[in-house]
This record gives sequence, C-alpha cells and structure tokens, in this order.
Amino acid sequence: MNHSISKEIVSVAQRTGRGIAIEELDGIRDRVRLRRDQRGTLSSWPFHQLGQHLAYKARRAAVPFLVVDPAFTSQRCPRCGHTGRANRPTREQFRCRRCGLAGPADVVAGVNVRNRARSAWAFATMPVPSPAKAGDERCDP
Repeated sequence: MNHSISKEIVSVAQRTGRGIAIEELDGIRDRVRLRRDQRGTLSSWPFHQLGQHLAYKARRAAVPFLVVDPAFTSQRCPRCGHTGRANRPTREQFRCRRCGLAGPADVVAGVNVRNRARSAWAFATMPVPSPAKAGDERCDP
C-alpha cells in the first residue's frame, strides 16, 4: 500500500514540477487520541515506512523532498499567524479567532506544512557568499 501511495505522490510532484513536504511523524502514536475503533487502524499503518518510501522515490526522481516540524500546524492561522487551541473548535474545522479565516482543519494544516517547507527550502538553497580574500578590499574615493 505504501509503495503505491508514495509512487503516486512522487509521480504527481514530478509531473507538476513541485516538491513534497511531510510532517515529522515520529511519536504520532503518543501524541494523538483516537476513538477505540480507530486505534487498530492507526497502529497498523506504518507512517515511518511511508516517509522512507517517499524520500527514496523522490530522490530517485529528482523531486525536492523535505520533512518539517509538525508543531502547531493544525492550530496556526496561515493568514495572520495566530496560534491557539481555540482555532480548532472541532477536529474537522479550523476557525482563526483573530482574523476569521475558516476551513477544513486538514487543509489549513497542509497549507502550514507547505509554507514551512517553502521557507526551509529557500533557506537551504540560499547561495553562500564566498569569503573575501586578503587584498580584495576595494576603496572608492
């Protein structure tokens, strides 16, 4: 299953000329609370394996791939930056208490993941200025 999912994700990213960003999922089983009937599904789905498949298939296809910090991605407003538990009135809905932005919580979290990946990518690919050599100082009169 994870091979098929990762293959499709990488294929779409390659076809559209985009990268892939995922949240760091270590410890997700310890962080989330599920209803009893959902626990078996979560425990049996190997998140780590999906991340590994995405990483190696993206690398093989020359698709940018980043793992970002998941902290508050579902509670932070991508428009104004306000972060708070009250922004998530329900598990499914997001509504910013400061600016009023509203929508499906998963979509808002995805936008936050994308924004973090864009920032990280810009920082990681920023050209490093070459150090000045002795005697290169210029002095304009």
